[in-house]
Amino acid sequence: MKTQEKISNENGDWYIVEIVEKCEPVDRNEKQDLRRVTTWGNYHLIKASSPEKAFDKAVKLGKEAEYKFINSDKIEMEWTFVGIGELLPIYDDNIEDGAEIMWTDYGFISDRQSKRFVFDKKRLLADIKPKRKPKKTVANNA
Repeated sequence: MKTQEKISNENGDWYIVEIVEKCEPVDRNEKQDLRRVTTWGNYHLIKASSPEKAFDKAVKLGKEAEYKFINSDKIEMEWTFVGIGELLPIYDDNIEDGAEIMWTDYGFISDRQSKRFVFDKKRLLADIKPKRKPKKTVANNA
C-alpha cells in the first residue's frame, strides 16, 4: 500500500458508528409496535475528537438521511432514523489496507458454534453487486 493511502489515526479520533434506520409507510399505526418494518444498520466512518462528539455527529447524519418517496405500489413511504446501534473507536494508528477496524466478542463458545459465524465465498459474494465503471467516451476527431 502506498503511504498516501493511509489515514492517520494517531490521535484516536476515528470511530465506526452503526446508524440504524427503518422504512415503512407514512400512513401507519404508530401504536402497533409489533408492526414489520424494513430495518438497516449502516456503518459509517466518523472523525471526532471524543466518543460523545462521534455519537452526536452520527445522530445528525442519521436524521439528515431521512426522506420520503412513493414506492412502486404508489404508497408513500419514508426512511426514518431509529438510533445508534454501535459506536466503536478505531485503535490502529493508521487506517490502511488490511487494518483492523472492528471486532466482535462472540464469547467463550463451542468450536461448532464458532463455525456458524462464517460463510463460504460464494454465499458472501452472492448479494454484492459489482461497482459499475464509468463508460469511456471516445473523442470524435471528425
